[in-house]
Amino acid sequence: MMPNSRSKHSAGSKLRRRLLSGWRRRRSVGGFDAAFEHPWMYAAGTLLFFPPVAVGLALVGQAQNTSAQLAAVVFYCISVLLAIVPWGSRHLGDLQTVTSSLLMVLCVAVSFEALQLTADAWSAPWYSLGIHAYLACLVVRRRPGWAWATLCISIALAVTYGARSEVGPLFGALMLASLVGLLVAAQILVAEMERLFTRRREAWSLGVTARTTDEENQDAVNASIRRVQEVRRMTGGLLERIAHDSSPVTDYDISQFRLTEAQLRDSIRGRSIANPRLLEVTRNARDRGVKVDILDERGALLPPAIMEVVTDQAILVLDAATAGAVTIRAFPPDDPTAVFIVHDPGDDDSDAVAIEIAQHTGEISVF
Repeated sequence: MMPNSRSKHSAGSKLRRRLLSGWRRRRSVGGFDAAFEHPWMYAAGTLLFFPPVAVGLALVGQAQNTSAQLAAVVFYCISVLLAIVPWGSRHLGDLQTVTSSLLMVLCVAVSFEALQLTADAWSAPWYSLGIHAYLACLVVRRRPGWAWATLCISIALAVTYGARSEVGPLFGALMLASLVGLLVAAQILVAEMERLFTRRREAWSLGVTARTTDEENQDAVNASIRRVQEVRRMTGGLLERIAHDSSPVTDYDISQFRLTEAQLRDSIRGRSIANPRLLEVTRNARDRGVKVDILDERGALLPPAIMEVVTDQAILVLDAATAGAVTIRAFPPDDPTAVFIVHDPGDDDSDAVAIEIAQHTGEISVF
């Protein structure tokens, strides 16, 4: 195979895969539109619409008016193409609908002029299979009114042609009478299929909602478990000390209780930024007499890279603080500042330190 042939084959394969993958995504919600766009529907349409073209061309040699027969086949082909091309939506556009229906009616009218029927030649017209499939296609494409209009005009043409020929109006009408039953059946079938797919889509939506609720509940359970484990890690030793040691509580024990209480408060109020490293350094700073506040207005975790910058800068400030107050505040995600760290030494001889960390870049600004 030549390189150009291989590239064309590869491009065709990629296009088919893309079309199939797009259809599968739409099918996941159970829509009838996705079923209509299934590749097998186009194959079925080809099998239904192509044979009449072959029959119509084969009858060109037998036609009284060769040009009229060729024109009828051309009208038929254009009408069918306008009806089956997706056009971006299952609902067939107004222009396509009017043009397609008009061409199909012209096909019927011109065919009667091209081929002379006799009373002893009881046969369906060459486009019979095609017009049956065409009217069903209009119903599927949400144009049942135009399907009935096309049918009524076609039957009227058949009756008129029969009245003007030896076959009679009844024979002319009977040639297309089966279209009435087909159109009624098509409307009922499409309505039931749409109802079925609607129920399927609703069931799918309920399933997604249930799964989402289950995931949210599980997340809440996991968060509660983590919180309990964190409390046990922080307070386990002190609680055992109270439960099993009957000796009097010392001032040191009381200070440790207060430090642990503050650490728990930090883990709750500063949930998005209070990691174990920061909590430990904060505890040590409080033990030295530094007042520390960790405030969270964000509600969501910081990106890992930004979180690492925040932790490092907060630890530098806390380790350097020997007095005063340190405030670490996390801002909402839509704020240009991710975290603001302020150290107020508490005396006039020392300068306050303020560090701003940018939201998306992690850029550090010191004031």
